[in-house]
Amino acid sequence: MKKRIIQSVLLLVFIARFSGSLLAQSPYSVTWEKDGYILGGGSAAAFGGFLIDRSVTPLSTNDISVLSRESINAFDRSATYNYSESAGTTSDFLRNTLMVAPLALFLDHSIRADWETILVMYSEVGALVGATNYTLKGTIKRIRPFVYNPDTPLEKKISSDARKSFFSGHTIITFASAVFLSTVYSDYYPESQWKYYIWAGSLITASSVGFLRYEAGQHFPTDILVGVIVGSAIGYGIPWIHRNKSEEVSLIPHASYAEYGFTLRLKF
Repeated sequence: MKKRIIQSVLLLVFIARFSGSLLAQSPYSVTWEKDGYILGGGSAAAFGGFLIDRSVTPLSTNDISVLSRESINAFDRSATYNYSESAGTTSDFLRNTLMVAPLALFLDHSIRADWETILVMYSEVGALVGATNYTLKGTIKRIRPFVYNPDTPLEKKISSDARKSFFSGHTIITFASAVFLSTVYSDYYPESQWKYYIWAGSLITASSVGFLRYEAGQHFPTDILVGVIVGSAIGYGIPWIHRNKSEEVSLIPHASYAEYGFTLRLKF
């Protein structure tokens, strides 16, 4: 009996060490096959969307003169009263800050060890954001709210950028970055209390960008809401499809008169 107990203990030590090494692994993995399609296809689509975006022609003064805010749906109409260059400048600053914020993940030793994987994933986020944003702006050509505002300088209204309202590029990239940052940190440290602060801080900052774009007269509320949804989906989706199946590891103890041990369960 004593010999059997000793054997069982040694077996448990081996299983615990083995499962511990699995749990200590990176929560993500990249492959040439999968990521070649995502990064290559996303980059090609982003370039194609960029060309479409560049082809947008500006409004003429005659086009502008016949516009009426009454033609805008009631939910979006309030944005046509807005125009603020300071709000636009502040939104640019916050957007740029959130775009580089995921680099702060590399301050952590465990995450820094996976810098290639994280860099590939964030590059894919950028490619998908660019492809979606450029393509829709260049295809839909929705007129920005400030064009309906008589207080907006004419040179702003007759630029090609005035026809790129749908959807908010600032919002999609900030929410994609915020959700990516928070998701990656949470996947590395699921038990950390800091993840709640990271989620809250990043999402509040991203939401501020959306509000500032509205205040600047750059986007309608629907432009911003679509940017929130699409950006969040990309920011969460890329880490999700790269998660290792070995994350789903559980050790279930069992004991009987005849044997002692653990069952190592892997979810696929």
